[in-house]
Amino acid sequence: MDGLGDLEPLWHGLYDHHIDVTPHLSDRARPFHEAWESRRETETGWLQSEPGSFVLAARQDDRYLGYAFVRVRSGAGFAASWRFSDPLAELATLAVLPAYRGRGIGSELMDAVEARLWERGIADLAIGVVATNVDAIGFYERRGALPFQTQLVQRVEPNRATTRVPDA
Repeated sequence: MDGLGDLEPLWHGLYDHHIDVTPHLSDRARPFHEAWESRRETETGWLQSEPGSFVLAARQDDRYLGYAFVRVRSGAGFAASWRFSDPLAELATLAVLPAYRGRGIGSELMDAVEARLWERGIADLAIGVVATNVDAIGFYERRGALPFQTQLVQRVEPNRATTRVPDA
């Protein structure tokens, strides 16, 4: 792989899928070019600042069909009430071209991710999934992932905001 820029078509398919499964957030969607530039900068930063992080790609001939981006970072502070590995792996991206989904490419990438983590002695992989992406949730659960945390997003509305903060 020459660089993360080669993965743009894969991430574009993931972006389109995210837009499709989140119609309730359509007023917040960024144009693709902004979203891609932000993601590419973020992933480049992770590769530079988290030396254990890695990218695996599935390729056929001269075409990338899918990729997995895994952050390897400190597990300190991840979840105070539970024990997780340190370092901790986080699946930041798993993307497969839409025309190639359902052919086992995502499973092969995840097998390769897990093998690399096992070799490194990393026991836990955190996986973030858009809550309405039920197919992805099912995919990860079939592989043994367990529900852990739900994150909600709320728009702060001026009619609910007050200038008075309740006493603690």
